[in-house]
Amino acid sequence: MNEEQLLEFLYIAPVALIKFDDAGNVKMANPRVAQLFNRYAPGGYFANFFHFLDDELPSLKEAITNYDAEHGQIMENQRFCMKAPASHDGEANEELWMDVTVVRQDKEDFIASLNNVTNQVKVESERFIAEQKLSKVFESVKQHVIFTITSSGIIDSWNTTGETYIAKRAAAIGKVLSQLLPISIAKNAELLSTAQEVGTVTSALSFKDLSNVTHDAEICISSIQDQRGSHRGFSVVLTFGSQPH
Repeated sequence: MNEEQLLEFLYIAPVALIKFDDAGNVKMANPRVAQLFNRYAPGGYFANFFHFLDDELPSLKEAITNYDAEHGQIMENQRFCMKAPASHDGEANEELWMDVTVVRQDKEDFIASLNNVTNQVKVESERFIAEQKLSKVFESVKQHVIFTITSSGIIDSWNTTGETYIAKRAAAIGKVLSQLLPISIAKNAELLSTAQEVGTVTSALSFKDLSNVTHDAEICISSIQDQRGSHRGFSVVLTFGSQPH
């Protein structure tokens, strides 16, 4: 790779690349650095890599100091967060999430690549919150046993109501419907097949709870599909009345 090709690569690289010495002094940086950090440093550039990340990544300098090999990777995809200074229009501080990888090029030269993963972190955070909310709903509902079944018919989640009336979670996970409820193997297969074919199927049944009390109930099984429309399993709601007999 000649110098012109190297400069072109540095210019279009989708990650920020910084070359620095063992004291943290920046020797070279590609344009992506300025694009990422223009709200954190004048012009997006800074003189010392260690000083710039003192608060957000204090382990960086220590990791480099303690690295004895003359070449090699010191840090891989270490995640850290930077809060942007408040903007003039009064908007809340933004967060910039980065994954940083650092390698030792030779005795005194190091190269860091920094990848902006802010959007990925937001998606992960939103998914985690959604899962927590759903989990809380599952745990708090009464008179409803809510759970999921894999595409092969195996129960893989179980809520508190199910533990109260039918079986403990450890005893329910890994089982099929016919092992926990008065549903024959043939009926079990029929319900799952119908749900996969038409989307949702319901069926009435009676079951005895852990106290040997009989409840009239309705089971509703719905097919779960991914964004491509492929079948990925089933969601199940077992609803029973408040008047056992």
